[in-house]
Amino acid sequence: MRISDTIRQIQSYAFRYEPAELHIQNRSAEIDMNWDSVWNELGLQRPSVVAQDISDSARQAAMSATAQYAQEGDSLGNIAKQKVTFGQIAFQRYMQKGQKEVGIYALPSQGVSIDVRIYPPEIEVQTKGVVRD
Repeated sequence: MRISDTIRQIQSYAFRYEPAELHIQNRSAEIDMNWDSVWNELGLQRPSVVAQDISDSARQAAMSATAQYAQEGDSLGNIAKQKVTFGQIAFQRYMQKGQKEVGIYALPSQGVSIDVRIYPPEIEVQTKGVVRD
């Protein structure tokens, strides 16, 4: 077989290159925090209980404020009997809203238990290379 026949035979084949496929799958880190030891040491309630208490107290405060405004309206409607109605209303509001509650908490001796799990990426490479048609 001569070299020219070999060259003609190679030229009759068609080659093409297919690139490799790269698949990367990432998983998010998982973080789990356990606050039970901190809440128990400080004597605090769980957030869900606190949220319910705040909701109940806000509802009660709204009802009390509505009742107070109605009572103040009645007093203003009867202004002929009392001459210092505005001063009394202002004084009552100041006495009710002027009282503040201050709570001081110390740092707990135990910290929060934090569990962090990090997953490496899953990498898959599929090589194809030169393909003969």
